[in-house]
Amino acid sequence: METVRYRPGEVLQWLEVGAVQFRRNARDKGSEALRRHEDAPVSANLRAAAEAAVDLGKGALAELARLKAERTEYILGEHSFEAVQAGRLRSIRYDAVQSIVQKGDTYHLHLANGRSLAIRPPAHLLVGRLKVPVGWIRNGLQVPYSVLADELAARCGVNIQPS
Repeated sequence: METVRYRPGEVLQWLEVGAVQFRRNARDKGSEALRRHEDAPVSANLRAAAEAAVDLGKGALAELARLKAERTEYILGEHSFEAVQAGRLRSIRYDAVQSIVQKGDTYHLHLANGRSLAIRPPAHLLVGRLKVPVGWIRNGLQVPYSVLADELAARCGVNIQPS
């Protein structure tokens, strides 16, 4: 059986674009707040400074989400798979997986030793009011998010159970 590698989809590049835009907005709002206008009330300057701080925080969160997602990877081998999540590596044999339970976009793999592993989307995109999980790149080919769980279930010989 060939080794299969799942990595986050290419859409993660847009998290970096969003982070850059938030940082740019924060810089512009912050410099505007520092240039105090004589006829402007102090509250307007405080509001501009607060908006700059919020934009800076949003940029930092977008950057953290991108870095975390980039460090997520699943490598499926012949008898076991490796889960790399935020730099932490776990190697799990397929026969150690007793069940897979789906709760929303998260798949919980329950192991024979009583532990579990949660597989979450590397990121979500907002489409209107709907949060859509980012898909994976499976050996160079873009696939929907659920394909990883389906392939793990097949290799482990279990069915995915809804919660």
